[in-house]
Order: sequence, then C-alpha cells, then structure tokens
Amino acid sequence: MKFAVKILMVALLICAALPAGAETFLVLGRAPLDGNEAQAKDKAVADALVRAVAQAAAATLDPATLRSNLATLDQQVLKDAKRFITNYSLVASTPSGQEFLALVSVSIDDRSLTKSLIQAALKLPTSHLGNILVMVSEETAPGRPPVYWWSGLPGAPDAPAPVAKVIKKMGLRIINPSAVKPLLTPDMHHPVLSESQALEFAREVGAQVVIIGSVRTFPMVTPQHVLPPPLVQLLAIETNEGQVVSMEETDSPVFHVTPTTEDANEVVDLVESSVRRLMASLAARMAEVGPTTKDLTLKVTGVRSLSQLMRLEKVLGSLSDLVENAQRVSAGAGQAEFKLTLKGSPSQLADQLMVQDYGDFLVNVVESDAKGLQVVIIPRQPGSQPPVKPQTKSPSGPALPDMYRGSGGQPAQGQTPQATPPGQ
Repeated sequence: MKFAVKILMVALLICAALPAGAETFLVLGRAPLDGNEAQAKDKAVADALVRAVAQAAAATLDPATLRSNLATLDQQVLKDAKRFITNYSLVASTPSGQEFLALVSVSIDDRSLTKSLIQAALKLPTSHLGNILVMVSEETAPGRPPVYWWSGLPGAPDAPAPVAKVIKKMGLRIINPSAVKPLLTPDMHHPVLSESQALEFAREVGAQVVIIGSVRTFPMVTPQHVLPPPLVQLLAIETNEGQVVSMEETDSPVFHVTPTTEDANEVVDLVESSVRRLMASLAARMAEVGPTTKDLTLKVTGVRSLSQLMRLEKVLGSLSDLVENAQRVSAGAGQAEFKLTLKGSPSQLADQLMVQDYGDFLVNVVESDAKGLQVVIIPRQPGSQPPVKPQTKSPSGPALPDMYRGSGGQPAQGQTPQATPPGQ
C-alpha cells in the first residue's frame, strides 16, 4: 500500500512539473534485435518517441489533410521529433523474437507541435477566430427530414458530426447552444435560418463567427441525366459587423445505382473537405480584417502575495501587441480582477499567459470565453524549468535514447527538458 502511494506521489510531482499544454502518450516502440541488446533498446525508445509525436500530430489533423500530406508531415515535423518532447520515461522493455520492444511514457508540448504544423501548412492558424456557433442542418438518410438542434425535437445533435469534427480538429471551441434555446420561436423551426436570426443567437452567446447552412451525409441515387442537389451549402458570418466572410458550395457525386459503403465514405470525406475549405477561407479573411480592441475581465485566483500580482501586471504590460490597457480593479482574499482592453482574441491572450516566465509560479487558464478569462496561480515545483522563448535553430545535443537515462542507466523520473512555447 505504501509503495502504491509513493508511486502516485511521484506521478503527481511529474505531472505538476510538466509545462501547461503538455499531453502524455503511452507508446510501444520497436527495433531489430541484431545481437546488441543495449543498442536495440535505445533504437526502440527512439522509435517510440517518433511514434508518439506522429500520434499527437495525427490527432490534431483532419483525415483528408493527413492522407494527402504524409510526406510533409514526415520531412518537416517528424524528422526532428525530439523538439516536441518535454519529458519521457521507459516504462517497460523486453526482447521479443527478432525485435526489442520498449513501452515509453511520452509527454509532448502540443503548443510547440501545433506551431510546427502551422508552419508546415498542415494546420490553419485559427486562434484569432475565437468561439464558433454552428447552426447547420444535416440530411442523414433518404426520405428522412433534416435534423437540426433548433427544431425543438429531442435528440437533435448540436452540430452535424463531420462539421463538428473538422472545427474541433482545428482547435476551435464550438459553443454549446443550450443558452439560446429559450429564445427559439416556432417560426425558426426550418432547416436553414436567416442571417439575421443566426446573428442574433451568435451575439447572445458571444460567438465571433456563426456558420449556417446545410449538409448531406449520404449518397443520393438519382435517375439518368438528373443531377442531385448540392452536398454542402455553408456560410460563415463574422458577428461584429454581420458580414459573410466565407462561403462553400460543393456538388454531389452522381449515383445512378445503389451506392456502396465506399461511396458513403466518399460523401462524408467530401463534406469534411468542404468544411475545411470554408474554415481556411474564413481564417484568411478574418486575418485580413485585423484585430479590433474590446474590453474583457481577467479574474485571478490562487494569489499568495502582492509580488505575484506585480509580476503578473508586468507580464500584461509586456504584451503590448495584444493588451492595449490593463487595470487592476480589485485584490484580496487570494483573488484579483483586472479590466483589459484587448487587441486580439481571448484565446490568444490565454496562450501567451501560460508560456510566460513568472519566476517561482505558473499561470494556468481555467476558462476563456468572449467576456473574459479565469486564471489560477500555481507554485512552481522546485527544480522545474521556466518557459523559454522559441529558438530559431534546434540546439545540438545527445541522441534521443540518452534523454531517458538517469544515474546507473535507469529511467530518469520527472526529467523535464525545456519546452518551446508557441511564437507569435
């Protein structure tokens, strides 16, 4: 029992030492067993680390992008996988036939990885898009009425699965529509809302963008010389000015005979690709608009001293490209509140606050929405490294397998190399 408690305490200390934004994977690496067991062990660990980064990257990309850009992912991201690894340890290892197996726990800096995916044009920069409200209906089967959450019918999804999947893969938050359901009126129970109706809901919940329209996620059989209706019809509207900034319409594949399972999969892939094109156009257009200033509230908990608040205020003052003005309006009982004038999105500020060097404490973002942020101050674990600015060139260092070695060749528990935060 004491041993289990000790292991749990060690695990908690390791997790506390990890930089904000780190994600942990348990990965099995393999290497040929060519007679030198020590070298095979090192190679198996190195293989596990690359597999962990590949797994983390694949989890953030939509399938269509991943399938068509495997070479880019391999050459521009996985070629130097160690730069994304903040900590790892060898959990178990053993020879197996002609191979050596290594089970490795790997913690990955997902912000640094996301930055690399953006630079490789595999992922869109979307932090300036804020929160998204989706008001899209879906035709799911022949002859069945479209489904949409504002119909008032029980069980209707908040968003069509392919639409939600792509948007979430981009790291964007889809707003839960439950807050605006009391505002629905019977005249709104039809598959596609008007722009004015959608804007009313979006502004009510603080969405920066609302997406309206319809999609069909099944192959439609039509007679010869008859074209099926469009597969995708979507509009993305910026809620501040109420302007349509992106639109997408996709023709449907033509099926004159009973479609197969592969045909159904093709239709879903086309819908996902269409949503990604819509979001790519939206991201580009919103970047052209430029940042607009807006007021929001920053609530801080876990405050233990006035010096901590002063260091936080100093950091806010250093983010002049993002924060135009910061004013403390209250402090006491371990809490503080600031009024900020922001020249960007709350998500951009959240990213920046979590990667700054505050000395003996960290700042973690608890909640972020259009009205403000809630953050908590956490004491830094002794010996853990503060965040560092991104380097323009990867430093030379030991090969990957050497990173897990502690004294006597054992796994180095809690080892935390410096993490690379995202740049601007």
